Amino acid sequence: MGNPNLKWETVEDIDFGIDASFLGNRLNLTLDLYQKTSHDMLYDKQSLLILGVPSWMGAITQNIGKMRARGWELSVNWNDKVGDFRYDVGVQLSGVQNKAIKFTGDGPVWDGSGMPESIIKNEDGELISRFFGYQADGLFQNWTEVYAHTDEHGKLIQPDAQPGDIRFVDRNHDGQLNEDDKTYIGNPYADLMLGLNLSFWYKGFDLTANFYGTFGNDIFNLQRQRYSGASGQNVYRGTFEKCWNGEGTSNEFPRLSYNDLNQNYSRVSSFFVEDGSYFRCKLLTLGYTLPKSIMKDYNLRFYVSAQNPFTITKYTGMDPERAFYDGGAIATGIDRCNYPTPRTFLFGVDFKF
Repeated sequence: MGNPNLKWETVEDIDFGIDASFLGNRLNLTLDLYQKTSHDMLYDKQSLLILGVPSWMGAITQNIGKMRARGWELSVNWNDKVGDFRYDVGVQLSGVQNKAIKFTGDGPVWDGSGMPESIIKNEDGELISRFFGYQADGLFQNWTEVYAHTDEHGKLIQPDAQPGDIRFVDRNHDGQLNEDDKTYIGNPYADLMLGLNLSFWYKGFDLTANFYGTFGNDIFNLQRQRYSGASGQNVYRGTFEKCWNGEGTSNEFPRLSYNDLNQNYSRVSSFFVEDGSYFRCKLLTLGYTLPKSIMKDYNLRFYVSAQNPFTITKYTGMDPERAFYDGGAIATGIDRCNYPTPRTFLFGVDFKF
């Protein structure tokens, strides 16, 4: 639906920076502290159902709210030469916090599809794009633990649970699981982002390596649903061995169930939240240039290159980086099994004349 009252979003930037060089420009430092405040942000707000417009086409783009990003960036670079050996080492560190000062003014903004309920809750005065749901507290290992999970009057908190199901936390101790027991269970934005660039030259050889990583961020791994087997769907290979299939066999992956009455795999909970920290080699290139004594006025260089050759992470999904490609600033960090970043190997020849 159209909106004739739309106007441009306004962005206010405040930046404080320092650039410094030492030891004959061999050591270079750059520090930036910044604050970015966005006013009158563009947002697709759902129209009232009484207007008769279907929900799938009833969103109206409006200027709403204000958001603030505060962060820092530090870059350190060292370059030097020892005889025929020359090298360059660069490190970039950064961190940012994104907070919603105000959204629509009429309650939280829910987002994040893939589950029966919204995965992400954004509200005024809070960090954006955080996961909101129930806290998982391990698995029931036997019937004794199921019957012990009660309120003060002995009423079962999870009456449909069986051994092998997830035990969810009754945060307000009212003896039932409802909206009041939900809490923030993960933040997709990293505490620290790291870039590392290395370059080395020795006679005709050259080596370049670029790395990037994020630390302290969470990912909502929707692919854990593929362990459920609910309604007879296919599951990952090795699912039976990984999931609970008897007391003590697992305290993380719940039992397989056709109906999933405990909603192990359909309830938004911390069961789906994983540490998304990773450190990835983005580029690795090794080259050799034939000496001038052979090539005279020409230049011939052979090289081999690898893009994304390896990643260090504890994340169990296919690619910890892909989860941040979709959803926008207020709906990021959900892994919907997007195609992973490919690993590419190249061999090349550079000939200049």
